[in-house]
Amino acid sequence: MLLPDSVSLLYAAAVFFRAGTFLFLLPFLGRPVPVIVRVALAAFLAYTAVTLIPPPADLVMPDHWAGLFLLGLMEAFYGFCMALGVLLLFQIVQAGGELISTQLGLMQSNIFNPMSGAQESALGAGLMMLTLALIFILNIHHEIIYGFLESLRIAPVGSVPSGASNVEFVMYETGKIFLISLQMAGPIVAVNYIITLSFAFLGKIIPTMNVLILSYSLRLGVGFSILYLVFYLLAQLLLSITSTMPERMLQYLPF
Repeated sequence: MLLPDSVSLLYAAAVFFRAGTFLFLLPFLGRPVPVIVRVALAAFLAYTAVTLIPPPADLVMPDHWAGLFLLGLMEAFYGFCMALGVLLLFQIVQAGGELISTQLGLMQSNIFNPMSGAQESALGAGLMMLTLALIFILNIHHEIIYGFLESLRIAPVGSVPSGASNVEFVMYETGKIFLISLQMAGPIVAVNYIITLSFAFLGKIIPTMNVLILSYSLRLGVGFSILYLVFYLLAQLLLSITSTMPERMLQYLPF
């Protein structure tokens, strides 16, 4: 039986660091999933990657422990960059749900979101669950695994980041969180603005009218009606967001 050499062991450990950081930061593998399960998934993913993709030819064993530390830190950074691409897409969905809940006056109806481990609005948590369901229904989780394997070719183990322009790309994509979330809640925001403006005029014309109670009831009823009518378009937007997730996570690599 042939024992693996030091370079192969170093390569396997580095890939495990990258896979572990990537899986630990994914929102759908967060607190509800036990740590031992996430470690086992990272080990299985690293084993699969090492089996399919050979180590780079220029990978050598560092002479000092500081080199090993820097290598592990760099691989963890690559895993973080890929997970950031997935996290930001989920943040877009969550922000859109929170904005819709704010416009409908449902911010007090919070529920526990197991993906984030915090109290969130019912619509925000529901849209995140819908996004998660789309990921598994459309087999996008397979493409995410393939994207991780592809990252070992784009950013080989031991390579140094070279994409300075990637920082501008990350900042641009982060700024799109509010833009896309506003697109998701756009019809609700427009209707809420019209209702608020209308009741502002009615409050001036009829001072004895209970504007607050009437506007809240009307805003809730009309808002849910509009949400029902545009839900198909909202689902299409979520579909377009989730379908680009594997490509996005590779674009966040600093190469």
